[in-house]
Amino acid sequence: MKKVTPSQLDFHSLLQKVPGLGPKRREALEAVGVQTVGELLSYYPTRYIDRSKRVDIGGVHHYVDSVVTVRGVVSVSRTEYFGRARHRVVVGDDTGTIEAIWYIRSMKIKTGETLSLTGKIMSGHGGKFLMIHPTMEKIPEGGENNIRPILAVYSVKEPMREAGVNQKLLRKAMDWALKNVGNFPRVLPLTIEEKHKFPPLAECLKNIHQPEDLSTLDKYKARLKYEELYRLALNLRWNRKKFALPGYPMSPGELDTRLREVLPFELTKSQEKAIKILHSDSAMPHRMHRLLQGDVGSGKTLTALFACLPALNSGRQAAWMAPTEVLAKQTKNVVERYLSRLGIDVAYLGAGESPEKRRTLQGLASGELRFVVGTHALFMPSVKFENLGMVIIDEQHKFGAAQRLKLQEKGASCDFLMMSATPIPQTLAKTLYGDLDIVEITSRPCRADVSTHIVPHNKRADMEKFIFEQVNKGFRAFYVVPRIEEQGDDEPDDGGDNAPSIKTVDAVAEKLKKGPLSAAPIHRLHGQMSIDEREASIAAFKDGPPGVLVSTTIVEVGVDIVDATVMVIENPEFFGLAQLHQIRGRVGRGDAASYCFLIPGIDSGADTDKNNSFERLKFLCGTRDGFEIAEWDLRRRGPGEVAGFRQSGWDDLCAADVLEDAGMFQEILHETEGLFEP
Repeated sequence: MKKVTPSQLDFHSLLQKVPGLGPKRREALEAVGVQTVGELLSYYPTRYIDRSKRVDIGGVHHYVDSVVTVRGVVSVSRTEYFGRARHRVVVGDDTGTIEAIWYIRSMKIKTGETLSLTGKIMSGHGGKFLMIHPTMEKIPEGGENNIRPILAVYSVKEPMREAGVNQKLLRKAMDWALKNVGNFPRVLPLTIEEKHKFPPLAECLKNIHQPEDLSTLDKYKARLKYEELYRLALNLRWNRKKFALPGYPMSPGELDTRLREVLPFELTKSQEKAIKILHSDSAMPHRMHRLLQGDVGSGKTLTALFACLPALNSGRQAAWMAPTEVLAKQTKNVVERYLSRLGIDVAYLGAGESPEKRRTLQGLASGELRFVVGTHALFMPSVKFENLGMVIIDEQHKFGAAQRLKLQEKGASCDFLMMSATPIPQTLAKTLYGDLDIVEITSRPCRADVSTHIVPHNKRADMEKFIFEQVNKGFRAFYVVPRIEEQGDDEPDDGGDNAPSIKTVDAVAEKLKKGPLSAAPIHRLHGQMSIDEREASIAAFKDGPPGVLVSTTIVEVGVDIVDATVMVIENPEFFGLAQLHQIRGRVGRGDAASYCFLIPGIDSGADTDKNNSFERLKFLCGTRDGFEIAEWDLRRRGPGEVAGFRQSGWDDLCAADVLEDAGMFQEILHETEGLFEP
């Protein structure tokens, strides 16, 4: 790699300049929104490990259940098997020895090496003491003074784990970037920097990623939060200005009556109210710019389809975008089921090249094709519309603000409707959606209730027998797990809590084949499968003999199987409450009684974490109202735990918090008022 000098590197420099980030690792980071050096430095730690409290190993008995740091030389390092694989290390200093255990197959630790271990001290057998999953760092000869007293811990998401992006690599990349960036951007006006006495950006980033003293973090965070919110305020001001431009008055005409005639059911009163508002918006001489939100199964898809009728009746086109191929194709099938009876063709546009895709692009450009459902492919410059009248973006929190704007700009005067399956409490609506009007669907069509239960591990076999009875009756069951496969570097870095027993797709599928469900077809679904493999698996589960689908959260949206009556969620402590509610919504879509079983991990953390997790799950068992669930999560766990909260640009924030910093954001909105006025 060509050597980079600080003067050559800035926030827009690509990750390929950073040592240790090859193509696969860069691709994994890009999948979580990190494409440049600036975005890398904006990937802030989620927490810190304080290693400043160092004690002699012989004195650890004074610190049972406390987190401390010890240093010692390795005398034992080996993999053992006691029910499951674990790696055991014994380290010692002049005062004694201590064991460290990681529940993974192997660790690259050799006898004679010196280690720094940080974790919770636990009492073992025979008066011994140990740490479970401590944070470990090797100390090279003469390198004791290079050990940082405070260690940053970053979120390592699934694509990153699969590509080998771990805590150690992230820390090295951050250190390199901090030392080599020569030009830092100026976002805030000098008057604001001086007014708030903000430290320079370079100093803030250094102290966020490599703090020397945790008590001084707040002053550095304050500048980063303010800068992010200032950018967001400018974007919201510009978006509202942009959508105040003239639109195109449109009416649904006879299409509204004709669509109602082909529906096999009546709309709910809440749907009728939402449709009336949306049609009223379309009739106005300015552009519609709304968010449609409602609970799982409330009928948002059909309501949004009615919102497209004014554009279609006016001879214009409609574009509907979904975040995944599964959801996009299912939406296309639902929309086509109704519009085909009105004589309107519906096309699908996804990734890749094919003769069918070329015909779709030609039809959109000529205006011959009036309705398209697609994925991110709709953003591409090659997608041109002859006369776009309506844009629908489904599961809009999965898209960044910049992505959404790209699709909006394909129609100079088109209406725009975003959809969210995760209700946002009214307490946050004004802050989150500074540039949007909101319409809500507050009730659901009458469907089977979903009975939700927490299942202890000693009742797992009984649960599986019950599921087998459901399958024998012709129904289908989901198993949702947090991992595709076992990872060797989950690295909790949490100071010593037991490593959770994390279920994986392969492990659960194989175990089901040996238990009460062994006679039922067992299917698998996850993001590493190709599109064709995923479609084949869903089709086999949906249309084949009744059976079980073991999947990651890829089924969270877009898999609509009416005769699925059982949802099993392994390790529910790994998911936010709103996400659990969304996953549960995959069952109970027909008339048959349906069930959701929650199976927490055997080792789900410290007692406090277990109690908090149980409280969350118990609340979920007692309610089916998504708005109540969102409010509960908001009060107890904050917005970061409620899927879909960071909307309209909030999903791009790294340092600021929608609840804690709402006052700061309102102050910034006041300061930026009038910036885009003529």
